[in-house]
Amino acid sequence: MYIVQDRGILYYVGETEPATEDLLLIEEWMRIPVVSLLYDGPGEMKTAVENCLFEAGTLVGVGDLFYVKVRKQSGLCYIRLIYRDWQWDNSDQLWKEEEFESKLRERLKEMFSSQLDRPKVGYRVLVTDRIVVEKRENQPVPVKIEVPERMVTLTVGNEQKLVPEGFYNFYGRIFYIDEDTNLSTTAFFENAQMVYKTSKGYVVHKDGALFFPDGRKVILAEPFDVVDDHIIPWRVNVRSEGSNFATTVVGRFGDVLVLSCGMIAPVDLSWFMRVSGPITEWARADQRLYVLDIASYVRAIDLKNRRTLWERFVPNGWGIGVYGNEIYVGSGERLLRFNEKGELVEELPCQDLGVSSKGIITLAKTEGRFVRGQSGSVLLEGSKATVYTDQTFEFENIRKVRFFDWGIVLVEESGCWVVEKR
Repeated sequence: MYIVQDRGILYYVGETEPATEDLLLIEEWMRIPVVSLLYDGPGEMKTAVENCLFEAGTLVGVGDLFYVKVRKQSGLCYIRLIYRDWQWDNSDQLWKEEEFESKLRERLKEMFSSQLDRPKVGYRVLVTDRIVVEKRENQPVPVKIEVPERMVTLTVGNEQKLVPEGFYNFYGRIFYIDEDTNLSTTAFFENAQMVYKTSKGYVVHKDGALFFPDGRKVILAEPFDVVDDHIIPWRVNVRSEGSNFATTVVGRFGDVLVLSCGMIAPVDLSWFMRVSGPITEWARADQRLYVLDIASYVRAIDLKNRRTLWERFVPNGWGIGVYGNEIYVGSGERLLRFNEKGELVEELPCQDLGVSSKGIITLAKTEGRFVRGQSGSVLLEGSKATVYTDQTFEFENIRKVRFFDWGIVLVEESGCWVVEKR
């Protein structure tokens, strides 16, 4: 964009340099006197004063000092004006508050009556999803920038309505709504220590017990997950090559568990499949499972046929994410992008990796750290948590984050926030 600015006034904004007719118009506007407004009065009346100055044929920028003092009480207004060697006040006849603007407009027009007429045309800059510049008649300033109020669709529960962009308080949290948003995916469970979701509703863990939607209470330490009536513990027993041992559950998608020992198994543990060495991180896309193990190997697993499609060694591997048909793996201070065949497509500088429905997010170390899961990513900066899914949410005082295949649970001192995946 090209701009022409002088004495604190914008005289031209355009996508190209000013043409001859633009230069002539700029010269016309530059003949209009410019004043520096020193306003001393109620804040809600300053805009009226500025508008009256514009209508009187002046511009407010950096020029001769124009002092305006305003006081109001009991519906009456006192005003004092000082400009160059001239000064005036209305102490002998106070103005009613409702006539303040019209009286001031008349007074200023008398005062500046000897000034040049304002040009009939100015530039209107409309800022929406793009910037549009056009000429417009009867404009009080050479360049007027307009940002129209943006309306978005907000869904809360079963209610949908159009609202202006801005801050809104729902569920005891403040959200900035700047795009179509569904807040019914977010809820707070007071005093809960963990929340699970089944086909019958939410299961809440608090005070050393699980509380089911049907009213049942099961005294139990916090489990890894609850799938309908099946309670999944953090540790399960594995049978492999004639031996039994215990391992930790690190994830679940559908009826399949991901085990830290490098295996996957159904919830009922009726079979086991080794997919890698001890797993540090995993991600899933449709019928594929991608795992990063402790030895820095990345493997792609065909879940339908239960076979390994490919494996790649990634030195100093620290994280994995999937977006579309591509796999992203953190390696040292780089991010490696592979296609679905396991072919390296690109290397990018990166310190940390997040995934949302809109794409991959890369970070420097100083910006916090990401926790990744199949429902999105959470950026932790101290106790502040920013959730990236199909929407973005911010939470304070977060102590723990858990990912499930249906959503994300963020634990704070007084309960749990639940962000469901849509």
